[in-house]
Amino acid sequence: MHFWRMTMKVLTFAALSLVSVFAAAGERPATHQQHSTQVEQYNRHKGIDVAKVISIKNAQDPQKVDGPVQSTMVYVDHAGVTHSLDYTIMGYGRQNG
Repeated sequence: MHFWRMTMKVLTFAALSLVSVFAAAGERPATHQQHSTQVEQYNRHKGIDVAKVISIKNAQDPQKVDGPVQSTMVYVDHAGVTHSLDYTIMGYGRQNG
């Protein structure tokens, strides 16, 4: 009877250890989460938290296009998380003539 209890304790400990190892392996460290980029679509009804703008890139030159231009802004929020925001601007290519 004593041998059976000891075997069950050892097996339970081994199973719990194995589960905790797999659970820890599935998590990313906090420093890696802060530097990962989350791509999202702009929604004017949802505010954005911008602490620092890293870059703004346009798919086309808005000075040469008369119509919508896809743009992407990469920024860091106040929590230190980097975001990539896709949005559309209007080109102003025909405003001067």
